[in-house]
Amino acid sequence: MPLLKEAFAASECVISVMGAHAGEDADAIFRRKIADCNSVGRTFWVAKSPKARPEQVQALCQSHPGYVLFVEPSTPSGARPTTESQMASHYSRDRVSWHALPQGLGPVTGQMGQLAAALVFDDLTTDVQGTIDLWQYADRLDTSRPLKFMLGLSTVCAVRKDTSVHPDRMKSRYRGIVAVGRLVEPYCLWMR
Repeated sequence: MPLLKEAFAASECVISVMGAHAGEDADAIFRRKIADCNSVGRTFWVAKSPKARPEQVQALCQSHPGYVLFVEPSTPSGARPTTESQMASHYSRDRVSWHALPQGLGPVTGQMGQLAAALVFDDLTTDVQGTIDLWQYADRLDTSRPLKFMLGLSTVCAVRKDTSVHPDRMKSRYRGIVAVGRLVEPYCLWMR
């Protein structure tokens, strides 16, 4: 479990609530994305959260390795499955210059609107056991605020900070970890 240890040692990370996607269960998605890392050397994971935009994730990764902790929802029905399954074909750092996705990469799907972005991993594993205490993290964009997950906001750039006494902290503090990913340069990109 070295990847999980590395992620827990980081002072900043991305935390994402995992759920089904367009009729594909979480296990199938992870198998497909791990296969991309093994065969192509990287994979792209669509995330449309306003708390994990490309420039925010890139800033998080500038001074140290970046990791994503995928966690269970607060209740079994807590993560509403997405229904959009549009196929991405291109990526961009700046939304000016666009490049075709790497040859041999599995499908990169999601809602490909103006704000579609994707995290970029070179390593991803579901061989993890453990829980995370979300009260030990704050919102990286405003470290005075605890983490908050809700519909449309399931991925957040986080910083390690005790928020256990904050009045707006989440009710469910402990979440099972289902996977860990290591971000690779350029870390997060715009998609279309």
